[in-house]
Amino acid sequence: MTACPLEVRKGPSAGRVRVSGLLSLAIAGSLLGLSTPARSQDGQKLYVHLETPGRFQYSGDPVQISILFKNEGKAQWVNPGIDIEAGLQMFDSDGAKLEKAKMPPASKDGQPKLLEPNAFFGKIINLSQYFPKTTAIGTYRITWSAPDIPEQSLATRIIKKYDPTRDYQAVIDTDFGKVVIEFYRDLAPFHTKNFIDLVNLDFYQGLLVHRIVKGEMIFAGSPTGDERGSPGYNMPQEPNGLKVLPGVVAQVRNSQTGADESGSIIMIAATAQPDLDGRVTVFGRVVEGLDTVKAISNVPTTGGQARAASRPIKDVTIKKIEIREKKPAKSS
Repeated sequence: MTACPLEVRKGPSAGRVRVSGLLSLAIAGSLLGLSTPARSQDGQKLYVHLETPGRFQYSGDPVQISILFKNEGKAQWVNPGIDIEAGLQMFDSDGAKLEKAKMPPASKDGQPKLLEPNAFFGKIINLSQYFPKTTAIGTYRITWSAPDIPEQSLATRIIKKYDPTRDYQAVIDTDFGKVVIEFYRDLAPFHTKNFIDLVNLDFYQGLLVHRIVKGEMIFAGSPTGDERGSPGYNMPQEPNGLKVLPGVVAQVRNSQTGADESGSIIMIAATAQPDLDGRVTVFGRVVEGLDTVKAISNVPTTGGQARAASRPIKDVTIKKIEIREKKPAKSS
């Protein structure tokens, strides 16, 4: 077997639906070329939902997808026996179809024969066993279809897996030069992992340094170019006692995040900021390129007062960030 057992539930659909498609009883009956049950007057309807576990999946881990079928009609739905795995296909970022491994037909014994209104069943499928090439890093499109059924699809990203036992560096390439940072992975494990995952998703590429406190600190990591931007979530603070010294990299909160911190906006200090000690999560430090940070912090801005966080009058762009493993120190 290449999938987890099916689950049958009654009541509202589980979780957040990523992709859905409407199937009538007649269409569902065509999945295996079976005879079509009579459609009741109140209209029996089956919805199909596709969902991946998160925003991305790690290379080397099983690539999974959940497929759910829900009876949205007012009468029982008679299940003809759905060959779920047969309808799956995967495509790489160039649109090329991935070769599908030959697997024995999956058992349908776990599927309910009848589905009450608002009840649903589903299956978690390990796509890696059906499509072995999904181990490669990249973006993939997953589709599910059957004869006379509108195709359902969604995308997933496969990124390099973060190893919490290894020491990494991030090389930030900007218009003013490169900045190399190292991480406090033991003191801020969640912020370290979050930043590295976002880098591996190419999240920061092309974003601006959108705020500057002249000569003191710079802010970047907002996809909207202001404090409103985020990756779609915030981060709870990780208190660790680290002070905001020159070269410190910290996650910040703002009027949009409330008590939490932005999931992506970072601050790099050009000088010590004792008033921020304990108020932000310090998760990294600059080990090369502090002069670059100071140069950016002195770019003229549109603001006025000395400590007003202002937008640079000239765009300062993050061209690229590269994650590399830290080289061990040379023994003397």
